[in-house]
Amino acid sequence: MKYGYFDDKNREYVINNPRIPWPWINYLGNEDFFSLISNSAGGYSFIKMRKFRRITRYRYNNVPMDSGGKYFYINDGESIWAPGWKPCKTELDSYECRHGMNYTIIKGEKNGITASVLYFVPLKHGQKFKNLLLQIIQRKSKT
Repeated sequence: MKYGYFDDKNREYVINNPRIPWPWINYLGNEDFFSLISNSAGGYSFIKMRKFRRITRYRYNNVPMDSGGKYFYINDGESIWAPGWKPCKTELDSYECRHGMNYTIIKGEKNGITASVLYFVPLKHGQKFKNLLLQIIQRKSKT
């Protein structure tokens, strides 16, 4: 209970303290596209092969740093913060991460503003994502 708990009813692991000693990773994916997401929104995405077809950068074995990921920043005029706490590490009024089967929800609150982010990979539309991401990779390799 120090950092979180299993929610058996919703089949989720709930993390309620962002300062855990090691990142808690959830695997998201379908047949072609995969993504790893940590409780603080760190992670990376790839097509089929994690070694050669990464979409975003991430050093998988950089634990416990958990830097690099899918971050959203909020600038409310008083402070800059992120729902997943990192990379800003601004003290939040409340924080919750819910890792479920093929989805993660990260929710943070600061100064009366609540932000919730849902990370998931659609199971049935993998080919559309694959084609789009292959186009992005091809464009990157040309530059």
